[in-house]
Amino acid sequence: MEVIRYRNGNPGRLAQTLALGFVLFALMFLIACSSEDPTPVPPTQEAQPTATATSAPAATAADTAVVEPTPTDAPPPAAEATAPPAGPPVQVVATSNIVGDWAKVVGGDRVEVFSLLPPGGDPHNFSPTAQDVARVADADVVLSIGLGLEADWLADLLHNASAEDSMVALGEGVDPLEFATAELHDDHGEGEHMDEHTDHMDEHGDEHGELIGRLLIGDGEEGKLSVIDLETGEVDQDHFDLGSRAGRVYATHSGRFAIAVSSDANTAHLFDGGIYMEEHGDHFDLVEDDVRKLAVDLSGDRPVHLYVGEEWATIFYDGSGDIAFINEHELEEHGDDFTPETMNVGPQHGAAVPLEGDLFAISIKNPAYPADPDARSPIGAEIRDLDGHVLYTAEAGCDRLHGDAGNGHVVVFGCMGGVLALEAHDGEYSDTFIAPDEASEDFRITSVWGYHGLDHFFALGSEVGLYIVEPEEGEMELLIPASEDLRPIQVHLGSGGENLLVVMSDGEVRMYDAHDGELRVSRNDLLTTPVETGFWARPHLATAPGAIFITDSVGGHVLQLDEHDLEEVDHWDVAGTPTKIAYVGIVGGEEGHDDHGDAHGHDGHDHGPLDPHFWFDPNRVKIAVNDMAARFSALDPEGAGFYAQNAADYSAQLDELDSWIRVQVELVPPERRLL
Repeated sequence: MEVIRYRNGNPGRLAQTLALGFVLFALMFLIACSSEDPTPVPPTQEAQPTATATSAPAATAADTAVVEPTPTDAPPPAAEATAPPAGPPVQVVATSNIVGDWAKVVGGDRVEVFSLLPPGGDPHNFSPTAQDVARVADADVVLSIGLGLEADWLADLLHNASAEDSMVALGEGVDPLEFATAELHDDHGEGEHMDEHTDHMDEHGDEHGELIGRLLIGDGEEGKLSVIDLETGEVDQDHFDLGSRAGRVYATHSGRFAIAVSSDANTAHLFDGGIYMEEHGDHFDLVEDDVRKLAVDLSGDRPVHLYVGEEWATIFYDGSGDIAFINEHELEEHGDDFTPETMNVGPQHGAAVPLEGDLFAISIKNPAYPADPDARSPIGAEIRDLDGHVLYTAEAGCDRLHGDAGNGHVVVFGCMGGVLALEAHDGEYSDTFIAPDEASEDFRITSVWGYHGLDHFFALGSEVGLYIVEPEEGEMELLIPASEDLRPIQVHLGSGGENLLVVMSDGEVRMYDAHDGELRVSRNDLLTTPVETGFWARPHLATAPGAIFITDSVGGHVLQLDEHDLEEVDHWDVAGTPTKIAYVGIVGGEEGHDDHGDAHGHDGHDHGPLDPHFWFDPNRVKIAVNDMAARFSALDPEGAGFYAQNAADYSAQLDELDSWIRVQVELVPPERRLL
């Protein structure tokens, strides 16, 4: 996958990027990609062959660049095959002009080929016409790449044409490669990868990959939001006015957006972090723009609770009982014109947590509130859909409900005496109340953390300690006890759900294995002491791949820590009371682009685990071409020898092309073989 970065306001870099992009675009046409010439294009013609995923043992599509050869290096063009049939030609429909060109080479005048997609057409969002349905219905054979490249439209087209039996997915027989991890190239075109070593080394010699993103820092006293650029290290102090001190600042699942709640100002704010992957056909470009506040009205009566899930984020307005449902895909599509879904469940200090299937676990208002101001805490929870329909009400209550987390199919709420767990699975619902073996009368859980793919949860009561909650077993086990002198004051599940980070009241920072609860490492020399332990000034955490960020409100710092040993990697001075923090930018891995792909949730077009772009490899094209010849021979036995000879001639040229590619790759230093 080719990823090019550009930054607005830098015409020099943009020009370099466009030039590089033009060269790479020209190189992409390895096998005949034009209906005018269905043969491998030699370097002396308009297009240049490019390296392939398997063209040389020492080079792959992820690490290969191609240089221009001399005209004498190139294989000769294929001769046009002609042998008109005695009867009507075989009717062939190809999904793309690439497949159509192969069919013309193999079939010559004995086949009549129609390509559904025009040259340069995008196979992922193509919309067939009624005429296309008629062509497919009349076809003797429908040739496709397969492996998910043509997405759902091909299946619908075949169904509408009653032609499922005539379809051949060529990619399924070429021993396709598995997808490799995408690598990000910087705006200099020099190919530094995010996961490769960089020149930045701390005093211990540890190496840290480049982070492409920013930190949003909310002030715990003033209504200001500062921005730290992780590439330049610059701090844009108090860049945004939130109207009141920042209650919560969280990034959305993809890492592109952030939501900041300003309870005292009766509003919440949406920010576009400005760094994201933009889809362009079959690749994504890395875009870097300025951080900006979206013109989306999220005002309401005391927004307090903010929850961010994989697809949905929710804001609960305590004063009115309104809930704003923010769908990240729709937010990306509509931007400033985005309008959230809403629901009202009555005023309360409530919460709404997303479940899979656009369902939500929502707190239940105490009927005594607001007549009794002390009854503002909810008394239980229920499962609702987006239309507000109650699908299930938990039989177990939850006195003084506060704190919540979900993993997609289970949501856990903090309660007096333990936690309430609600489960939704395939239209079936259940709940259970879980309490520790020994709980005092005033035992209360007030915060909960969970993560998709993690079956257990972590529940905190500042006076009782941190517990591991196992909903399936119905058990709670104490992980970190609390005492008057030492207690956990902040918890965060790190990037990927692998690490559990805990800040203690004495300033010690601990990192546990989130799966088994084993302590990995701890540091007591990172934060300025004595640490503030209250909500508005205590340290807060955010994570990104390979990095942990923590605010030090007392010292006026923001620290970046290594996720393996908590060593300090970098720090920034931020005036005021830096408290709330969110990372916006490229998150990769499970948390972002690899999960949702582009902003519409296509997961990189959702091809599946196998790479359908096998036409970049001459050896795999040979397999497809021979398969095609066999299919044509079955439909037209009199032309079997003709098809076989054409396929053999074309295969010989593909062998020459593969040899030529290997020579060109060897001319490029290994460290510069970038594609």
